[in-house]
Amino acid sequence: MLLPIASPSLFVLRVSVTDGSGTERRTWSMPSAPYGSPAWQLPSVVSYLARLERTQERPSVAQFSNYLRERSARPVPPPQAPHPYDVLHDPRVTCWIDAHFEPAQGSERWPRIALAVLEQETGRCPWSRITRRRGAYSVIAHTHSEVSAELSRLADRARVTADPGAAEVHRMAQEVHGWTWRVARKVKAEQVLIRAGRTPPSDSSMV
Repeated sequence: MLLPIASPSLFVLRVSVTDGSGTERRTWSMPSAPYGSPAWQLPSVVSYLARLERTQERPSVAQFSNYLRERSARPVPPPQAPHPYDVLHDPRVTCWIDAHFEPAQGSERWPRIALAVLEQETGRCPWSRITRRRGAYSVIAHTHSEVSAELSRLADRARVTADPGAAEVHRMAQEVHGWTWRVARKVKAEQVLIRAGRTPPSDSSMV
């Protein structure tokens, strides 16, 4: 589903990939309401990470672009419109996720990732919240934390309103939360095995 960029505020996702041939970047945007926030959009980044771990493919910007198109018809769509503007100086942007991928090295199964999430009020004001995470495990744990906070917020809202739309969004958030919890549980188990000097299993059916 393509969402128009007619909203007064925007969510922006920038993905870059560095490999032996250099670094490539691409940026997409969508209206910040209703799903342009870390809790709703970070799971897309984690899902792509999980796909790379499962298939052992090398990350690429073209591949990620195709991945976004595949998800465009989902209830929570990702950004689709190219964003040719300088994000730092675009006053419409309220949330910017910047994900940088590199191929897995050596015996690693997870690709390398550096994540930055920047948030601000609309208008020309400083970014009020900047979160940085490095490594697949850290990014997945942070994503689960963001989704958990959003689920709690929506649960509070559902308790005080009879709006059926609020109940439906809460149900969607529960599904996303359950999925991120399963991925977080998987990587936590992997960390335990690595600390014990054992090799984690390659089966990724959980994600």
